[in-house]
Amino acid sequence: MEIIKKAERFIFESAVWKFIFVVFAITLFKTGVWCIPNINLSQAIAQNPFVNPFPDSMPHYLFWSWLSPWMAWIVGAQNGWTFFAFHFAFSIIFSLLFIRTAFANFSNETARSSIILFSILPVSATAYFWAGSDSITLFLMLLAFAYPQHAIITIVSGTLLGMEHFEQGFFAAASLLFAVSLSKKQNETLRYSIQFCFLLLLGVLIGKLVLIGLFKYYSIEVNSGRMDWLMEKIHFTLNQFFFHFHYIIWSVLGLGWMVALRYIDWGRKTIPFFLALLGLCLLLPVCEDQTRVLSIITFPLIAAYWLFNQDFLAKISRSEISLIFVAWTIIPWSWVWAGQPKWSAFPYDIAYLLNKLFGWFNVPAALGSWPFL
Repeated sequence: MEIIKKAERFIFESAVWKFIFVVFAITLFKTGVWCIPNINLSQAIAQNPFVNPFPDSMPHYLFWSWLSPWMAWIVGAQNGWTFFAFHFAFSIIFSLLFIRTAFANFSNETARSSIILFSILPVSATAYFWAGSDSITLFLMLLAFAYPQHAIITIVSGTLLGMEHFEQGFFAAASLLFAVSLSKKQNETLRYSIQFCFLLLLGVLIGKLVLIGLFKYYSIEVNSGRMDWLMEKIHFTLNQFFFHFHYIIWSVLGLGWMVALRYIDWGRKTIPFFLALLGLCLLLPVCEDQTRVLSIITFPLIAAYWLFNQDFLAKISRSEISLIFVAWTIIPWSWVWAGQPKWSAFPYDIAYLLNKLFGWFNVPAALGSWPFL
């Protein structure tokens, strides 16, 4: 098709700045920019991160994502737009760091292929759709992958990740260690070694221990966090998954499932990747924000085996990259929260701006969940 040929010329022959600008613009149009609905609770922590502000035990799990409110408190970004802008800055840095890493490690053509594959995955826009603590979580994950040769960066990134979101960091690092260990037995060469994966996981565990010690030192009373939340909510999450599993599973990778089908062509070498991916997908029945959680915890696995895998990227043709780019451009944003499909926040961004400028549209006072209701 002519459209595929034109897309191919744009992807591989246009100026770098134009390529990045257009891909980023499409992402924002498809996804929009909004905050995670519970950002007001994280903001409450940022007022004084050494005191638990929640009398009710249910939100205690958010206190275990302590790093980002503490960082916001340090820089004074504790209120309203400053708190949002602080996290949104990390969303942008996350994207820029991926682009920088791709071009620094691959040829121009391979780097563009990597960026397209990254863009079609839900994880690439997660930090924009729900800007908040995930923005920092994803940045810390990517920081380790950008500099795998530096053990200190790996450990520090892992430690900070453990202080930001231990559960996501643990499952992401543990699944990657499992997959890379199996690949090593198959004599598969990857950019990321068993030592790298182990150090990342070790850092995550250290981060959790640091938080436990910090909470004890400051006499901060907080429950076990997400485990307590799960015990309260598990009958809801199981029900959500049972009745909506078709769309939930699709939303984890979106068009990335087409890449997975292409990856199968490698045969037995792909077994470690798919075993790890399947193991992570077993968490879907116990998640409420299904797309968000799975897109984040599968990111290190996909980064190691797809996005930063020279051999895999070299085997995907320009026409295949162009076809999936065109498909991504026309297929709406897919996202699942509480088992229900959601949609782009972009129209709500426009409505909010028009309301502020001209008083058009009825915009609720509590903005957090507005686009997702």
